[in-house]
Amino acid sequence: MDCINNHSGLGDPLSSTPDQSQSETPTTTTMGRDVIVRDKSEFSLLLDLPPGIQSKIFTYLQAHDITHLTRANSYINNTLKNDDSMARAWYRRFAPSHQKLIKTIVTGKDKDELQKWLKRFTKDEALVKSVMDRHESIYFPALFFFTLTKLMSECKTFKVETKATLLVNSWNYPDSFSPDGQHVLSDIDDKTLKIHGQKGDGSWKEETTIFHENSVNSATFSIDSRYIVTTSDHKKTAKIYGKQDDGAWAEKATIFYDYPIVSISFSSDSRHLVTLSDDYKVKIHSQKDDGSWAEKATISDDARILSITLSANGRYLVTAALDGKAKIYGKQDDGSWIEKAIIYHDKYVCLASFSADDRSVVTFSRDPKMKIHGLEANGSWVEKATISPNKAVNTATISADNRHLVISDKNARAIIYGKKDDGSWEEKVIISHKYWVNPPTLSPDSRCVITCGGDKKVKIYGQKDNGSWEEKATITHGSHVRSTILSVDGRHVLTASDDKKVKIYGQQTDGSWEEKATISYNSEILSATFSDDGHVLTIHHDKTVKIIELRMDG
Repeated sequence: MDCINNHSGLGDPLSSTPDQSQSETPTTTTMGRDVIVRDKSEFSLLLDLPPGIQSKIFTYLQAHDITHLTRANSYINNTLKNDDSMARAWYRRFAPSHQKLIKTIVTGKDKDELQKWLKRFTKDEALVKSVMDRHESIYFPALFFFTLTKLMSECKTFKVETKATLLVNSWNYPDSFSPDGQHVLSDIDDKTLKIHGQKGDGSWKEETTIFHENSVNSATFSIDSRYIVTTSDHKKTAKIYGKQDDGAWAEKATIFYDYPIVSISFSSDSRHLVTLSDDYKVKIHSQKDDGSWAEKATISDDARILSITLSANGRYLVTAALDGKAKIYGKQDDGSWIEKAIIYHDKYVCLASFSADDRSVVTFSRDPKMKIHGLEANGSWVEKATISPNKAVNTATISADNRHLVISDKNARAIIYGKKDDGSWEEKVIISHKYWVNPPTLSPDSRCVITCGGDKKVKIYGQKDNGSWEEKATITHGSHVRSTILSVDGRHVLTASDDKKVKIYGQQTDGSWEEKATISYNSEILSATFSDDGHVLTIHHDKTVKIIELRMDG
């Protein structure tokens, strides 16, 4: 019996904070030439321990430490392979919210679907069987995604296959691909939406039609892909639809407003819906145990609220307002919401957002200043740092490990800041583009930054072992780049351009980035995105939506 089954639950090893050490592309040592066999006595204290105790020790090691151990001793190498410690160490690099996302992706598919997914990137039947044989293990999500990422990284190139072409009436829904890659939302006319679902054989069929009495203004999938929220009736009505166990979609709730809805979004666990209306009111609706939805809180402000962000755990909300204040609200045990902190700026606050672990909030204003506040053990929020860039900031994002801050500014630059041991922040590197720069993208392991500018270039920067940053790759297109998307595992980048091409770059096992596929189209691409299961969806100017499957080439 595997050592992993000796643990009582998913628990601590998979829910700890992200690994802040060296981030490596998943790798295992399976060939004898990669193992340095030393005298067993050198490791006797470790090797003489029962397998269950060894397994517990390995949960405290970081990924690169485990890699070194597998190369140092054949006995440890065999123990680690059976224990899946490398997969669990890789999984620990991610914030709890990202771990939960990976788990949701894997548990949302049956064994047959998961097996087919692996087989798209390997011909090794024994490997696939060994992974799927552990389907009931509490560590299966980590093992599955670790193995999949490794297989995809080892592919020199991807074969691309168009699985479906759907016709739409307009291009209103650039986010019409559900996160799990199993559903596509398209409009037939102003009041009618259709949902297509993927069948077991990879083909697509119409699942349901959603009708509205008035024009539909927006439609968005929840993170778990089981809900859709639409706004209509001049943006004063929101409707939530949910997928039933039999695959049908049914209306779950209708939410009415006195003023137009400015923004609407699901929480990362898909159990909460946050809306902002034009009367400066924020409403939080939550899912009840019976599957229905009910309003839980209304938050009003005298000043115009410019943005709202809900934390990944659904317990905190931060608003950014025109009066130079950002306010953090917290959910009480009885379900009510109270104001926890006010962050002051000299000018209006452009945006406020949480880190992936929900323990930090970054705000930036037209001061121009950025402020970082941290959550204390007693539940209060305290200012940790103030950073004053030379130019006005357009966007600011704090990394999952809370040690990096990436901004874009008015000078077409992205700047990476690093947190020092004393808690202060210092500028690490400037990434320059021409004309303008889009909001940078941070990888979920905090070790990679993707930028895209008006110079038709996408730049990939990675962190070195000594903490400095260097350019790893530059992706060049022949025209304006519309989309830059990072895959769930953080190892593949998709870019879509007005040159009618989609490019996919992947991180190799040695850490370098190489082009793995170029998809050329006859019509202009309006947007492109990855699904969680490795499909690509593109929306085109000729009112078609194309669904592309990636697989091993050869």
